[in-house]
Amino acid sequence: IDADELARQAQAPGSEVLAGLVRRFGSDVLAADGSLDRAALRAKVMGDQAALDALNAIVHPAVQRRREQLLREAGERGDVLVVNDIPLLFEVLDPASFDAVVLVAAPVATRQARLRAARGLSSEEADRMIAAQMPAERKRSRSHHVIENEGTLAALEARASAVFDELRRSAAAAALGRPARSLLLVETGATQASERAALDAITARYQDAGLAVRRVVGAGGGAVEQPWADRRERPDGVVATMAAGPDVQAAWEHAGRPGVLALLSDDPDPVAVRLDLRPWGHDRLKLAEPDAAGLAPRPDLFPRHNPLG
Repeated sequence: IDADELARQAQAPGSEVLAGLVRRFGSDVLAADGSLDRAALRAKVMGDQAALDALNAIVHPAVQRRREQLLREAGERGDVLVVNDIPLLFEVLDPASFDAVVLVAAPVATRQARLRAARGLSSEEADRMIAAQMPAERKRSRSHHVIENEGTLAALEARASAVFDELRRSAAAAALGRPARSLLLVETGATQASERAALDAITARYQDAGLAVRRVVGAGGGAVEQPWADRRERPDGVVATMAAGPDVQAAWEHAGRPGVLALLSDDPDPVAVRLDLRPWGHDRLKLAEPDAAGLAPRPDLFPRHNPLG
């Protein structure tokens, strides 16, 4: 969620935010086409704390409402991680309201040079913009991760990717919300491409959450004895393709292993994947999620209590 982009959208021609800016700062903050002249507005607020506070009071409530809407939508989708890109996080919001804060830091001289090159600011304008922000050392002390950005773009991307992977794994583990250690995925030689994509996504998703994920291939047909069904194996959850379902049911029901079994199904009716197994009991679960690698893990794939104790 890009806060700068949300601000630009909120300030679009015809918006209440733009009308409020004109009322407060005058019509000379408008360009000839009726859009916001950001350079003119910046000149009015730079170095004037009262004017800057007035600007924030007009723009930030609209940005915050839209950000909260996008967060709700992400939650409804089940996204495992949402990144909020907020340049003025420390100045306008409470960092403690976020699960983790990542600061991208660079020396002042580097920031000044980049502002001049990227935005065409004068040295004085760049100095005033930096001075209006919280000092970098205070931001560092309130951040969970600091990504140093004094070098090349490639170095920045490598550092950012490492931090993102760590955050994604911790978010997945937190989203799981119940003790589980292992997940077994069972397919057959006749697995469809869509099923394989779903299994790939599930593998990534639960490995991120810290589970041991094992994938095996069954023969199909419901044979009790399967080379992969080691009697010592007690996975917390089992996901099987429809063709492999009889194998899993026969092997695990025969051995009396606890756990949750789900069938991978494209059928939109959850009744299609209702299972009446012992010792699993009744489970109704739709698991057709080929694009689910970025979604949070599903606690309903596992028993309420870890069968391994």
